[in-house]
Amino acid sequence: MKTAILYYTFGGATKAEAERLSKELGASLYRVYEKHNRSFLGSFIPGCPHAMKRKASKIKPLGVDLSAFDRIVIGCPIWAGYPAPAFNAIVELLPEGKDVELFFCSGGGEQQDEAGTIALAKTRGCKVTACRELRTEKKPSKLKGKR
Repeated sequence: MKTAILYYTFGGATKAEAERLSKELGASLYRVYEKHNRSFLGSFIPGCPHAMKRKASKIKPLGVDLSAFDRIVIGCPIWAGYPAPAFNAIVELLPEGKDVELFFCSGGGEQQDEAGTIALAKTRGCKVTACRELRTEKKPSKLKGKR
């Protein structure tokens, strides 16, 4: 089964998981870039409100024919309980009838609207075969030594 992994990353956790999956599955890997780079503050304002409204951001052309793949895996961070706006732009590119797997990296405690996210991919005529969320929050390290 010919597989493509498309991912958008902001802090690097989604990139690390996409690279791991690519090696595991022998899949082609494609990073998605927004047309305008976001600052840290820009990911929250207006990024989070746009994610909550499921608005698509403008992304750079992928340069790949997605219809050539049997399975498409999409990875993205979670912002304010919803996939980052680049996810919505990726979904708009999905060819009809493809098997799609989704993974999301979340550094916070928010639960995403999984049913709504899956429904979004289904509107493109795709079959969502898996959806998973990875918790990437960093736990505080324990101090070593005496004070």
